[in-house]
Amino acid sequence: MELRPGCVYLYEFSDYGKFSMDVELLMEINNESHLTLFSRLPTRRLIERLDLAKIDHYWLTENENNQSIKPDIDNIFNVIRKNNNEGLNVYLVDGLEYILSSSDAETLLTKISQFTDEIKSLNSALIYCIDSLAFDSKWIIKLRHLSQILQIKTPEVVDVSSEDYEDKEEAVDVIQHEIGIDGGPRLAYLARLPELGFTNEILVKRILQWRRMGLDVSKIEPAMSYSSKEAYELYKSVEEDVRRATELERFIHANQQHLNTAEIATDLFRIRQLTGLNELEQKYYTSS
Repeated sequence: MELRPGCVYLYEFSDYGKFSMDVELLMEINNESHLTLFSRLPTRRLIERLDLAKIDHYWLTENENNQSIKPDIDNIFNVIRKNNNEGLNVYLVDGLEYILSSSDAETLLTKISQFTDEIKSLNSALIYCIDSLAFDSKWIIKLRHLSQILQIKTPEVVDVSSEDYEDKEEAVDVIQHEIGIDGGPRLAYLARLPELGFTNEILVKRILQWRRMGLDVSKIEPAMSYSSKEAYELYKSVEEDVRRATELERFIHANQQHLNTAEIATDLFRIRQLTGLNELEQKYYTSS
């Protein structure tokens, strides 16, 4: 996973949640490098998934703002050419299918091939991040020939149990989630965040942790623009919902042999959406 200057890599993924986790891992491993992400997602969506304090980013869009760039491969290559940061510069391109949709496929491939030779003289590494199902298979084969396959492996880490999660605040950054009966990640108890020292940066990390567990915590997004006290009050509300959701999921897993199999998947989905918690608690706890 050590990135080298002058190299072009291809990272293939099928789940954007996994992609976000792997980018975070790259940021940690290559913390002495300067990382830049060209993304199909706007900043308001990226901030839910990544710590943007640690990575530069551009939104690939026809809209014009300070963080946007037109979805044209030449624009991306020009940014890379002009960058003079010391140390290794790592560029991740997510949204190649968006660029391809408004380009001639063979012309785009030719430009990629030419820049693959050009980047060898730059102190930069380039990573194309793609969902291969979004491309023609023959085109993908040609792209693979122009790049090195990048595989990102998540290191083994510890889980946090309900009995001792209050004392494991540092451990929550490295939780390895089990896979649940519905194929999604199991919910884990995270350390409660105290109001003292509560900042947007800490909140973003917590949002990322919740997102990695498959939770829809969009309710907390407005907190990024609130005062510290208001943001913390909203955080506490969402944190309580997450705690209840975690308890419900654990109850279902522990008693699945006695429950209606057809309803489990639907209820687990609702739990991750943090919707209908009162109804689900009444359904499971009063009938147990």
